[in-house]
Amino acid sequence: MHLRLPVARPTAVAALALAATAVLVPPAHAADGDDYRVTLTSSTATTDYSHRTVDLTGTLTRSDGTPVADAPVQLEESVLYNTWNPWGDPIDPTEWETRSVGTVRTDSEGHFTLEDVPADRVESTPSPYLFPRHEVMFRAIYDTDPTDFHMAFADTTVRVRPVTSALAYRVNKTTVREGDTLVVKGRIARPAGHGPIAGTRVFLRTYYESSYNAQTTTDARGNFTVRAKIRDYDNEFVIFSAPKDYYVAGASKDLPVKNVTP
Repeated sequence: MHLRLPVARPTAVAALALAATAVLVPPAHAADGDDYRVTLTSSTATTDYSHRTVDLTGTLTRSDGTPVADAPVQLEESVLYNTWNPWGDPIDPTEWETRSVGTVRTDSEGHFTLEDVPADRVESTPSPYLFPRHEVMFRAIYDTDPTDFHMAFADTTVRVRPVTSALAYRVNKTTVREGDTLVVKGRIARPAGHGPIAGTRVFLRTYYESSYNAQTTTDARGNFTVRAKIRDYDNEFVIFSAPKDYYVAGASKDLPVKNVTP
C-alpha cells in the first residue's frame, strides 16, 4: 500500500518548480502567425554518439505563399527530459533545456539554412533533470513584433540513439527496518571509447514519490557506494545512473530489498 506523507510531495514539487525557473519552457505545439508560414526540417531524423550534428533548413512565406526575403529567423534547440510525476498529476510531461542556436536570414526565395548544429546539450554541468527522453527539438521563429506575443514558428524533432550503460550491484541487506542503513555498492560500465566513466552520478530511491533519496558519483573505474538511512515508510528501492552526456543512457535496477518495519 502506498502512503502519501504530507511533506513528501510539496518538497518534490518545490524542487521541480525551482529547476523549471532555470530554463525556458516553450509551447508544446507549433503554430503559424496570421500572416506568415514557417517550415523547418532536419537533415536527419536520428543522431548517435558519433554523429551529433544536423543541418536545419526551412522556408518563410506569407500566408498566400509569397516568399519573405532577407528576414531574420530565430532558431532554438530544446533537449527533452521526462517529468518526474509518480502521482499522475495533469502537468507537462516534458522538461525542457532550451537555448538559442542563432539567427539566420532568408534568401530571395524565403529559404534559410543553418549547418552543423549540435543536437546535444552544450552545458558543462549535469542537467538538473534525471530522466532523458533522448529527443532534441528544434524551433524556427519569425516574430515581427515581440510585444504582441504572436509569432509564426515551426518545430522538428530529432531522436537520439544513445550508448547503453550497464549496472552491477550488491546490497548489504535485503530485509531492512527503520533506522537501518542500506548500503549499495556496485559498478557502472559502458563500451570503451565512449567518454570517461568517472563522476557519473548514481542515485538511490527508497520511497516511491521521491526521484531519489541518496546519491553519489563513480570513481575512475566506475565503482560506487551509496547509503541511505531507512525510514518506516520507505517502500521502493531502485538504483540508477544519470550520465552527464545526453548520448549515454543511464542504467537502472530494482533492488531486492523489503522494509519490514512494523
